[in-house]
Amino acid sequence: MKRSILLILVSALFCLQACIGWGNDDDFVTGFPSNSNYEPVIMQRTEFENSTLLVNTSRPIEDSGKIYVKGNYIFINEVNEGFHIIDNSDPTNPTNIGFIQVLGSSDLSIKNDVFYANNARDLIAFKIDEATETLTLTKRLENVFPQIWSPAGPMYYPIGENEIIVDWQPIN
Repeated sequence: MKRSILLILVSALFCLQACIGWGNDDDFVTGFPSNSNYEPVIMQRTEFENSTLLVNTSRPIEDSGKIYVKGNYIFINEVNEGFHIIDNSDPTNPTNIGFIQVLGSSDLSIKNDVFYANNARDLIAFKIDEATETLTLTKRLENVFPQIWSPAGPMYYPIGENEIIVDWQPIN
């Protein structure tokens, strides 16, 4: 019995040792590498918030992400740009009917008639009024999510307090 308790204690100490830092921060990325092939697209927070939930005419799907189905509609994410609205009432002939601009978006969820999406670092909730074809922002929770990562991987990029990274673009 004493031997098994000692074995468990020693094993626990070895496991805890892996969690304790010993002054070597080489494993953590603290700055942005100067040799990155991407640069961030940065907006001021006020401009960013005013550009959210603009309804545009349909456009071709170029860089699709996640897909969500609600009733006769399909919502297809255009990575970091927004959501295509597809009318699927005739499945043999789906029609691209519009585009909702939600910068920095990658995901959508719908509960009852409320849509939830990430808007770069923010979580937004909105409703769609089908009769007037308008959107109403019902809630915005700021800085819920971390910065949008570079396509090169998770790297922190230093920005100002009122700035938001909405996308990344290749450096020419």
